[in-house]
Amino acid sequence: MMKLVMGLGNPGEQYKNHRHNVGYMILDRVAKKLNVELDIKKKKTVFGKGKSGKIEYLLLKPQTFMNLSGEAALYMASFMKITVENIIVIYDDTDIAIGEFRVIPSTNDESEGDLDNSDIDHNGVISIRKSLKSYNFTKIGVGISACPEDEEKADFLLAPFTKDERKKIRDISENIVEAVCTALFESPQAAKKKYSL
Repeated sequence: MMKLVMGLGNPGEQYKNHRHNVGYMILDRVAKKLNVELDIKKKKTVFGKGKSGKIEYLLLKPQTFMNLSGEAALYMASFMKITVENIIVIYDDTDIAIGEFRVIPSTNDESEGDLDNSDIDHNGVISIRKSLKSYNFTKIGVGISACPEDEEKADFLLAPFTKDERKKIRDISENIVEAVCTALFESPQAAKKKYSL
């Protein structure tokens, strides 16, 4: 069985520590824990391969920029014959306080999944939904808190974490990595029950 874990972000050094790139940051930590090198470059992606028992998996960073993340998802899902419910997407979530995260598992019931997901306002997640023509992938939202009212959302997302925010992300990152691994090797439902809000 092949599975895919995607960390969302924007490629390039200038975006490296921005709030919008927390998906990349967490994926790097997952790769380190699983001893996977993210060193394969193919058509709009950078990824690494791993295997545990009967489960083969890819850890992937889209190189399309955030708003076109779905192109990378569709390419890899088609190329490697990965079903939508075996895809896990890690993204930054402005609906969650910094220092918290949530797991929204894929389901066997597409309509049920849509009810649980319809309020996610994230261009990368929306792009993946449109490209895959489904929302039935597992989403792990890492809280970055809401954009202040006096600030443009794009400016907020494309700005570095403050020192205090970096500490809160560091403090919770181990739990997020464990949740990703639980979703990958056990089930998304187990990850939600054990770790999520």
